[in-house]
Amino acid sequence: MRRHASRTAVIYAFFRAIEDSRPAQDRLFDDPHAKMFLTKVLKMWILLSTRSRFFRWFVPWYVQLRWPGSLSSVVARTRKIDDLTRESIEKHDVYQVVILGAGYDTRAWRLAHPKVQFVEVDRPMTQTYKTAMLQPYAATLPVPVDYIEMDFKTQLPEKAISKLLLQEHYKTLIIWEGAVNNLTASLGNKMFRYFQEYPSGTRIIFNYVDKKMLDNPRSFYGATRVARMLKKMKEQWDTGLTPATLPHFLANYNMELLYDENATTYRELYASGSRDHKKMRGYEFLRLAMAVLK
Repeated sequence: MRRHASRTAVIYAFFRAIEDSRPAQDRLFDDPHAKMFLTKVLKMWILLSTRSRFFRWFVPWYVQLRWPGSLSSVVARTRKIDDLTRESIEKHDVYQVVILGAGYDTRAWRLAHPKVQFVEVDRPMTQTYKTAMLQPYAATLPVPVDYIEMDFKTQLPEKAISKLLLQEHYKTLIIWEGAVNNLTASLGNKMFRYFQEYPSGTRIIFNYVDKKMLDNPRSFYGATRVARMLKKMKEQWDTGLTPATLPHFLANYNMELLYDENATTYRELYASGSRDHKKMRGYEFLRLAMAVLK
């Protein structure tokens, strides 16, 4: 895996590239840019998937074998976040989308809304590599993206992120899809306190691990194997939340919960044809939530 971003960022790009390799009528979304962030080996798998029906079956099967439920969960969650973002833009007049820990996210170009400003916040090394990879394609990218450098472990967001993003006349959506990858109790508190600085009506989309999985991985299908793989990658999940108490957690930061579901629900939402949600097991411990600042 590339050293310029977390392995998870590369894996997520790989999963989106797998989805993009499916026949157009079967895809949940298009993502032609995802494959540019992959290693040579992963690019080879994607190329084979586009040319061979066997590899189009084999690659997802192998991912499911190694990481039960991860591919179907990430792909469905990506589509759900896309839909929540579109809804925020079209129904709630959002025209600033801030993506925290963006990694190799390509949402700005997938959605390509001309009236919306996209801002990506991530580590300097990751952003430098990402922008370098995108440079040859800069003229063809449908919308510009602003980049803000921040080390989530050592910097305070209010110091790293311009206060211009907090202006009252902005309608903002914050996407923290990578929250689960580096969430600790102190980081969670730091970020949610920062979110309170935004105007009322600001929306926040984030994912989190059901605390039950961290306490007892055997309570979820495939979770023990996932925990073992994450430990090997040195990207363990440290902190989880309890779904039943999430509204109370958010209330402490003057937020109201709008949406909170697990992988089973959003996989079922997009199930059709070859996507039999009843056969898509695993990653039920990973949840997606959306809140609004009161």
